[in-house]
Amino acid sequence: MNFIMVLLFGLILTVLPIAVLIIGILWIRNVVARSEKRADEQLFMERERSKQIQVLIERLDHIEQQLDSNAKRS
Repeated sequence: MNFIMVLLFGLILTVLPIAVLIIGILWIRNVVARSEKRADEQLFMERERSKQIQVLIERLDHIEQQLDSNAKRS
């Protein structure tokens, strides 16, 4: 009976650190994946904002050209 208890205790001492290590690695991987996802979303939003600003600039240029052509006609 004593031999079985020592064997089980040794097995627990061997398996537990490995399990903790695996859990830690998986946790770190998930944290990194979440931060990469957030960074990708932020980059996407910045690109969309940049496109929207570019469209607004083009519209303002078009309006300015129309105003100039209307001023020349008058």
